Amino acid sequence: MSQHSVFISYRRSDSTGEAGRLSDSLEALLGTACVFRDADGIAPGDDFEAALELELAATSAVLVLIGKRWAPELAARQARSEPDYVRREVATALRLGKRVIPVLLNGAELPRVDDLPADLRALVRHQAVSVRDEAWNVDAGRLADAIGRPYSWRKVGLRAALVVPLILIATWYGVPYLAPSTSDQLALARGLVLVLLLAYAGGECWLRWREVHRRA
Repeated sequence: MSQHSVFISYRRSDSTGEAGRLSDSLEALLGTACVFRDADGIAPGDDFEAALELELAATSAVLVLIGKRWAPELAARQARSEPDYVRREVATALRLGKRVIPVLLNGAELPRVDDLPADLRALVRHQAVSVRDEAWNVDAGRLADAIGRPYSWRKVGLRAALVVPLILIATWYGVPYLAPSTSDQLALARGLVLVLLLAYAGGECWLRWREVHRRA
């Protein structure tokens, strides 16, 4: 089963360029394996409908990209009784209780509830996020924060690689001044290293706690 956490729903006639750009931005902010877009995520020969159903079932957030042609295209397909995969994606996400985020592109607005079919009317109750071309990086960053960025364990590793040697070096050179007696130095060094490591670990826990509560 897919491990993507973000599903991008978009109309090719409305926001193909923005969908690709947003996918690239979110992959840079959230991780390459986190984002699903049908143009990249469905292999040639796969059952398109089945693949979409699997992705929607596994994902945690569905971004509904809405440009100025999104609602007119929906109405036109309804009038012609044509299949509408975007409508199916959004309706399925709503039915499954997924976190659905309408993404309004370049000044587009949410459609009116009376203009939506019954299976999509819940969409207007979900808080929307605007993404503007002139402020793309800022808006994409806000969207990534709303989804929830993964904690940077790589930064934790880099900090540990820097801090732990500094603790050992400081202990090595500092203990002789604190405990002139040779018999006391080893015990003091062990205690000092333990205290400093616990303080460092506490700092990392506090940073993690602050990050989690900042997103809440």
